[in-house]
Amino acid sequence: MTSELLESFGIYGGSIIVAFIAGLFPLFSIEVFLVGIAAKFEPTIGELIVCCVLAATSHQVAKSMCYYAGVGVLERGRLKAKLDKARPKIEKWNKAPKLMMALGATVGIPPLYLLAFIAEPIMQMRFWMFTAIVFAGRLGRFFVLAVIPLLL
Repeated sequence: MTSELLESFGIYGGSIIVAFIAGLFPLFSIEVFLVGIAAKFEPTIGELIVCCVLAATSHQVAKSMCYYAGVGVLERGRLKAKLDKARPKIEKWNKAPKLMMALGATVGIPPLYLLAFIAEPIMQMRFWMFTAIVFAGRLGRFFVLAVIPLLL
């Protein structure tokens, strides 16, 4: 499937498509895709930067969808009453939401997939802050991992 994707869309289009899918379905990995591109095609640093920026942008679009899905489900749905009841307990561990989001975006622990859903309703993080932290963290993560094959 990856070779067909690359034949049809090239490394740039492939980065966009795989990153979007990976942003919605955690079983897919844009990191593996980017490392594979770097290992197989040996792109220039400039080409790799473009792939990483496109991947981070596409991944951010997917994470933004998760962010707004969390707002819709946790703040308006049947879970709102349960969330309101649990909020005092949640506040005990919710001391550094920006740090938690940065760790999720760069290291992957806690999983960014879950953090995106709870960013606004539980962590009280505004969309622009969520976007800035996640985009910067993912861009750095993608580039660091993708450049490894070029260094070996």
